[in-house]
Amino acid sequence: MLPFAHTPDRNNSPSPTNFGSAPSSASSSVTSLSSNVDMDKPLISMDSASPAYAQSLPSEIIYSILKQVASMSDVYSCSLVCKAWCYMALEVLWFKPGFQSTKTLSRFCSLLRQDPSTMTFLYPSMIRRLNLSNLSEDIDDPVISCLATCNRLERITLAGCTRLTDNGILSLLQLSVGQNLISVDLSDMTNVTDTAILAIAEKCPKLQGLNLSMCKDSQERSDSVQIHDESIIRIAERCPSLRRIKLSNCVHLTDRSAIALATHCKVLLEIDLMNCNLITNAALVAIFRHCSELREFRINQCKNISDTAFTQSVLASKPAGVFHQLRILDLTSVNSITDQSVAVIVQAAPKIRNLILNKCDNITDESVFSICKLGRHLHYLHLGHCDKLTDRSIIQLAHHCMRIRYLDLACCVQLTDRAVMELAILPKLKRIGLVKCQNITDDAIFSLTNLSRMTNSLERVHLSYCVKLTEHSITHLVSSCQRLTHLSLTGVQPFLRRDFQHFCRPPPRDFNDQQRSLFCVFSGKGVRDLRAYFNRLRLLHGDIAGAESHTLQDFHRPMLQSLQNDTVYMEVDGDVDGDGDNDIEDMEDV
Repeated sequence: MLPFAHTPDRNNSPSPTNFGSAPSSASSSVTSLSSNVDMDKPLISMDSASPAYAQSLPSEIIYSILKQVASMSDVYSCSLVCKAWCYMALEVLWFKPGFQSTKTLSRFCSLLRQDPSTMTFLYPSMIRRLNLSNLSEDIDDPVISCLATCNRLERITLAGCTRLTDNGILSLLQLSVGQNLISVDLSDMTNVTDTAILAIAEKCPKLQGLNLSMCKDSQERSDSVQIHDESIIRIAERCPSLRRIKLSNCVHLTDRSAIALATHCKVLLEIDLMNCNLITNAALVAIFRHCSELREFRINQCKNISDTAFTQSVLASKPAGVFHQLRILDLTSVNSITDQSVAVIVQAAPKIRNLILNKCDNITDESVFSICKLGRHLHYLHLGHCDKLTDRSIIQLAHHCMRIRYLDLACCVQLTDRAVMELAILPKLKRIGLVKCQNITDDAIFSLTNLSRMTNSLERVHLSYCVKLTEHSITHLVSSCQRLTHLSLTGVQPFLRRDFQHFCRPPPRDFNDQQRSLFCVFSGKGVRDLRAYFNRLRLLHGDIAGAESHTLQDFHRPMLQSLQNDTVYMEVDGDVDGDGDNDIEDMEDV
């Protein structure tokens, strides 16, 4: 049996992997090494009985090779070759242990509590990364305290571990764990307060990433967050190497925290201040002045931000392109900004890849004309609820930004078929959102399917409340776009038919009766089954629209019932357009 299963770390992936039995069984099958091994130095001890090639390879090369082996059973087999290979294999196996059950977690903790002098190998010192988020309900202070011996730990993820308190974090840092920590994820840990954050500031001088984001489940939960300026200012002062910090929904933070971070942590690449409603223009002016390496900046729902934050900052005064490395900018619901801010942003950051302007309802066509200057660099654009936009600007966007993959135009009520027809030329478009664009007709949908490169790329189409659409265009869309995995048609009357509803996923639990009656979203298997059903109806009746009266005959009922029973969908919370889909999360992985 394997000491534990670990997925090789190829892209710094934090995803957990399987953890099997404790390594004591493995260590009994190999020659024991002294427990006094210096874990910071490669082990190159060779046995004269080992194969010549195994002896001659430097330990660094052995380790690099073993990291590329996909099968952990093969890595375990390599540990039986000789002492050097054994140690390097265990380094790979224990690099990032993962846990799929409380039983394996309990065995892991029992091993860490053993006296180091009784261990064949110093297993705690082999652990570099830990992700305990998938067992968050089982993680408490005693579990975390046993990690205090992992003196080479670099990254720890405790997202959603709501049973953890400050005492658990303090016990983790009581020895030397903090000296090597470079990334700490405490997101959604509502019991953690300034006390724990101050301890991290004191004990983790090499810290590069800190995630303190909180879910905004309710106003009451947001108000219960106990993180304030004092602890964040201390982090800024003691951790100058900080590169990424996420503080979304930390509602008590003010400009003091943001200014301290900007002043002391000048190599910041990512700042997330979502829903930090006390942040004002002064914070942004400081960030733009000091954080010239910024790549990702999220200030969505910060209601106190206005044009001044951009027009009176270095963005407007320094040469064009000064923020050429900025790739993601989220200004959702920063509704005081105007076209003037967008023009300044594009001039200062000409290589933005993701631009989110949802609910910035003061922007007009002039903003989109400015955005056109991003050209081939722009991949993701959210313009939902920007109801002043017209066909004129969207047509220009289609001709200048040819690499757009994701475009959200929900509630842009002035758009017509003409805009969609021009968007059909985009060769890489995967997702288009036209929710509540009520001027859209069948002609627009047919235009999306006229070009083969469009039908080969479209994966997600959101058409909820486009009330002028009929079965004809949607049938053609579903049949032509073989890669389509998501189609929302909530509120589109022709698709509220009983036979079509069999292929829909269930509405979210929090929907009321009226919302449930209008809900119509097809995902994954539902889209494939709907396509097959369309084809079947076409063969039987020649016309889908005219087949409604026949669709509940005995010939069709068994197929419909079977498809309904076999289709299982996950509910997606947090959508703003009523189609059961979280629009923002669709484009986060870039």
